[in-house]
Order: sequence, then C-alpha cells, then structure tokens
Amino acid sequence: MIVLGVDIGTTGMKMGVFRSKDDTLTMVRSFAKTYQIHTYNDGLFSDIDPKKWQEAVVAGCCEMNDLMDEVDVVALSGTTPGMTAMDREGNALYPAILMLDQRSREEAHHIISTVGMEKLMELTGNMPVAGGCSLASILWIKDTHPDIFRKTHVFGHSNTFIASWLTGKFAIDASSASLTALYNTVENDLSWNTGIARTFDLSVDRLPEVIRSDESTGRLKPSLVSELGLRKEPPVVIGGNDAVLAAYSVGIEDPGDIINVNGTCEITLVCLPKCLGSKSYNVRAHVIPGRWLTLYVMNAGGTALEWFRNLFCTELSADDFYKDFLATTIDKWLDRESGVSYIPYLMGSRYSQELLKAGFLGLTPETTREELLAALVRGLYQYQQEHLQEIGLEVPLKKEIHITGGAVTPAIIRAKKKWMRNCEYIHEEESSLRGAALLGMKYLEQAHT
Repeated sequence: MIVLGVDIGTTGMKMGVFRSKDDTLTMVRSFAKTYQIHTYNDGLFSDIDPKKWQEAVVAGCCEMNDLMDEVDVVALSGTTPGMTAMDREGNALYPAILMLDQRSREEAHHIISTVGMEKLMELTGNMPVAGGCSLASILWIKDTHPDIFRKTHVFGHSNTFIASWLTGKFAIDASSASLTALYNTVENDLSWNTGIARTFDLSVDRLPEVIRSDESTGRLKPSLVSELGLRKEPPVVIGGNDAVLAAYSVGIEDPGDIINVNGTCEITLVCLPKCLGSKSYNVRAHVIPGRWLTLYVMNAGGTALEWFRNLFCTELSADDFYKDFLATTIDKWLDRESGVSYIPYLMGSRYSQELLKAGFLGLTPETTREELLAALVRGLYQYQQEHLQEIGLEVPLKKEIHITGGAVTPAIIRAKKKWMRNCEYIHEEESSLRGAALLGMKYLEQAHT
C-alpha cells in the first residue's frame, strides 16, 4: 500500500510518500516547500492565501511524479485553524486566518461575556481567544466584511479547504474542530453545538461535517488526477491537527504521555483520560477514542529564534547560526547565572485576552548577544515548564518526553533538560506527516476488511 501524506504547515508544506509492508510504514520520498504568511497591522493580523497551499501540493506531486501513479490514498495533516471562508465550490473568499492572528480579541471577549466562561468550559473545554478560536474569527468577518459573511457557504479549516479542493466535499475532524468554540469537545461526539451557534446567528449548516480522522471525504476529482500525476483516483482521508498527529505518530495514547513539538510555534501536549478544560491551556480531542490532549502553545517558538538571527546575527547563515552559534551559546550559559530574562510573547499569547508583547529585562552595558540568546531560549522553555507543572497536579506525568521538529538539536535537548523538565528526551522525525500516513494506512486496512 502506498500513502501520500500531506502536512499543511503554518509556514510550509511537507509531503511524503510512504510504503506499507508487513505492518511497517516507511517513507520512501519527501518534499518540502516554504511559503510566506502575511503578518501586518503591527503584527495583529496574520493570514495566508490558501492558493499557496494548493500550489505547494501541486509542486510536491510534480517533484515526486514518478511515484504518484502508485498512490492508494492521500491523508492530510493541517495547521489549525487556518480558518477559511469558502463559497459553494470551495473557493476561498478571504485569506485563511491563522492561529497567530490577534484581530478578533473583541469578538472573543463578546463570546465569553455572552455565553459565560463556565458554560464554555463545560461544553467546549476551551476559552475563546483571538486566532485560535474559529468563532471569534467568523464573527470578525461578520462584523467587518458582511458581504463576505453573506457569500460564505462553509467556514472551515486548512484540511477542510484542501479536502474540498481534492474531492468536492466539506469536512473537518474533531481534533481540528476542538478549539472553534462551536464543537462539543467535552463530549467529543462529532457534533457542533447548535445552541452556541444559534446565539450568534450562525447556522451549523454553514460548518463542515465533523467526521473521524480516519474517514475519507471521497475520491480525488477526475479533473485533478492528471494535474497531480495520479492514476488511481485515490480516496482522501481528512486527517487532523498537525500537533495531534505528531502525538499520534509516536504513540501518545496513555494518560501522562508527553510530546513537545518544535516548529514555527512550540507546543507541548499531554495525554488526558478526560477533557480537563482550563483558561491557561487548550484541550483538543485526540484521534484516539476516549483521549484528549492538552495543547500548550508558544506562538513564537521557532519564530523567535529566527527573529533573533535576522536581527542580531545577520552575518551568520542559518546553518552557522543553528548548528554552531546557538549550540555554543546554550552550552556556555547552561550553568551560568544571568540577570537577563526574556518575556516570550513575541507574537502574543493564545491564553490572554490582553495583547501581550515580548521584551528583555535586566540589560546592562556588559550584556552580549550570546547572553540575550540564552535568555530567549531559557524564557521559551521555562514557559513550557509552567504547563507541565500545572498539568502534573492533575495527571501523573511519564518520565520521558517525545520531541519533534526540524530545529531540534542535541544542544536544544540539553537546554530543555535544564529549563523545561529534567527527564529523558526521545527525538522523533517527520511526526505530523507520519501521523497522517498512519491514518491513511488505517483507512486502507479498514476498507479491505
């Protein structure tokens, strides 16, 4: 069996062709393409033209065209929300609003004051915040672009958009729907909350059908078969949230299991036996029945390191910065005292109704860029430490952390042991992509039984 995994990332697309043989899934070819997101209005707005997602998929299929005619199933992983307003044909009517976005803070306040925090937690398990809450983004469109709101047939996420483009059907999975403030996350019964939707004059008919992560939205449109170089008109599996699929790929399924995902954002997920809602972290439905995952996000994780490189280390290539300068700096400052600290909200906070910003404290004339970088890294990892300490009071934590992401190095792991949690770290590769492929394989196995 051949699976094509498609991972729609925040700042880039990853694709991989996986071969399944004797219950072993092996990636035989991969593709990656970066794209620019649009961050503007003093960093408050952050979105992307969904056509960039489509163009990246086409480019990946072209790059791996010698394998495309063997593909038996396509499976998706996606950044969420990537909230996209679509017409009946699935065309985007407005740029996809990313989780980094802060434009809908007033709408998030309005949801909380109208529904009530207690009821929101009881039903959805999450506090509505700008960017991460689809309902807040939908209400922003309704308030500021009523013409687009009226024209919209379906409001969906990144996997909704790509699945619709590939198959013609609008759908979403529970892991992606969890933070919308419209999904019954606590019950996790594949249903939208009609009461909350009705409160804001939104019909659930304008939301995609919620299906299991291992279900298909249908077969590839015949019109796309030749364009993408495929032959079999394979089914498309809806998949799920990229961080959740990263957890799924490495076997995060027992309460207390932990994974730390390092990408544009840094995310720590802890497996839960039930939905434990909180105002200080998010909860997503797992793709495994009867399990939920905390989702503790630092909006600017890898982005903060890249910001530092572009501002303070312009003479260094990316390779020199990450492999040499960052590693040397971490090791130099691991056991040294420093009065410099970093407030880590370079792109705001998903858990605050206020607009938080980043900053360095404790600077002196003797402060070097190395000490600043060490403070930045320490601040990022101590932020993740806070979540593990909080959730550890509710669920006994395992003694190891699975860690994934392109920026992970031995020095990064040493820093996490010092400033995040002193335990064993198990480095994993391509986990979101692999998680999507595993769901694709599961679909094929079920189809053949």
